Amino acid sequence: MDFREAERALVGRQDYVKKDGLSRVYACLKKLGDPHLKLKTVHVTGTNGKGSVCALFEACLRAAGLKTGLFISPHLVSITERIQLGGVNIPEDRFTALFEEAVAAGPDLSFFELLTCMAFLYFVREKVDIAVIEVGIGGRFDTTNVLARPELSVITSIDFDHKKYLGGTLAEIAAQKAGIIKEGGIAIAPVLAPEARAEISREAAERGAQCHFYAPAFGITARDWENNRMTLRHAKTGAELPFGILGEAQPSNATLVWEGMELLAGLGWPVTRAHTAAGFAAARWPGRFQALRAGPELGGALFVIDGAHNEEAVRAFARTWKASPFAAREAVFVVGMLQDKERRVILETLAGLGGSFVFTRPDSPRAADPCALADELAAIRPDLPAEAEDDITAALKAAAGAGTVAVLGSFYLAGSALEILSGKREKVC
Repeated sequence: MDFREAERALVGRQDYVKKDGLSRVYACLKKLGDPHLKLKTVHVTGTNGKGSVCALFEACLRAAGLKTGLFISPHLVSITERIQLGGVNIPEDRFTALFEEAVAAGPDLSFFELLTCMAFLYFVREKVDIAVIEVGIGGRFDTTNVLARPELSVITSIDFDHKKYLGGTLAEIAAQKAGIIKEGGIAIAPVLAPEARAEISREAAERGAQCHFYAPAFGITARDWENNRMTLRHAKTGAELPFGILGEAQPSNATLVWEGMELLAGLGWPVTRAHTAAGFAAARWPGRFQALRAGPELGGALFVIDGAHNEEAVRAFARTWKASPFAAREAVFVVGMLQDKERRVILETLAGLGGSFVFTRPDSPRAADPCALADELAAIRPDLPAEAEDDITAALKAAAGAGTVAVLGSFYLAGSALEILSGKREKVC
């Protein structure tokens, strides 16, 4: 089996139904030598911000000279992005070999279940010092929650998404996220709505775990919009820190990592504030308000790529957009969503930004009909120009004439846009 065959076989399992809780995952891991019990980890969940927080923790820990693993989802361009060692994607031959080994041990496992087993096995064999692990969905019943007791359990935010699986209230969603807190562990989160905070505090108390809530400790003092960087200032010390990810939500994410690294130092990990500052400067996270100049085939237009795909994330995008110089330009928003999202709320937020819209279809069988999205926007703001293009390349070309284009609504769409802009467009079928 070569890498493309392994990738196709794995992607073909995306429709496998998870069943029997985590028992089949535990059985697979046991056959593989229980790698999940041999890892030191930082385990991260949350409605939004998980990827940024994972990237920041990994960069800070690597800056301290530690050998790091990183497991994330979704990927944007290559499936190998999901499993990283020292900031480098897993080699395709290792990915293929691990897939064959994991599927032999767990022939009935789903796409994400297999990836999780592969990542844990890879990290153990590579003898990482610590791995940063991102939850897939929720927490309590997520495949990654086989981890025995992470060094830190991190909850980045609580808002509405995946209501079918996590519940329709903030308390219900928080209860699912809080499921990653382990006996005697340490949990950290931002200051949350009272009903969400109560659920997390209750879970921590029941498990005898420490629980820390942090208000943002940083403000933004400067932004380099076209180079995807900004400067943060610590509210108490006044220290200014270069930061490698743009966004108005990033001060909260930075605070969690800043305080989390201090807690790790208290546990004996060889990390300092200087390491955290170096990690902040080095961190990069594509598809999060990422500005890119297109080539001549798209008229050299400036594209802003963002994976915002739910209510909270789109509100954060809107705040960042309004703070940017792009808000003063004639811009086109290329938007594609999945059917299960709260489309009306998202479109109402985007309609408040003005401009014009091109709706398209992300590379997913669950993609919403772009014509239906255009109709929904027309019902909200009939004065805003809108069109629909099923093909993503055609949508980007239709928008590029404006000179400034924002692409958002789905990580699938963000990934496709990055592939097109980089001139590398492949599709696994």
